[in-house]
Amino acid sequence: MNVLTVENEKIKQIDFYCRKCKKSMKMTYELSGQDETPVLNGMVIRCHTNKCGRVMMLKNYTEGKIKQHVDEKGKCYI
Repeated sequence: MNVLTVENEKIKQIDFYCRKCKKSMKMTYELSGQDETPVLNGMVIRCHTNKCGRVMMLKNYTEGKIKQHVDEKGKCYI
């Protein structure tokens, strides 16, 4: 089971943040430990801030691909 570790702590969930405005998307993904698992396939995600309003759809994202974009605090900027 591949789990990201930061200073001997296991990250069990990933928080999503907007890449454009750096605000939280108020979404969290719980890791399953299987890197080939599809993640949020076909889900439309919208940044909730008024000035940004960015809309995106994750296509062909797997848990392994999301883990590559995670920083040391468990944040994923999409």
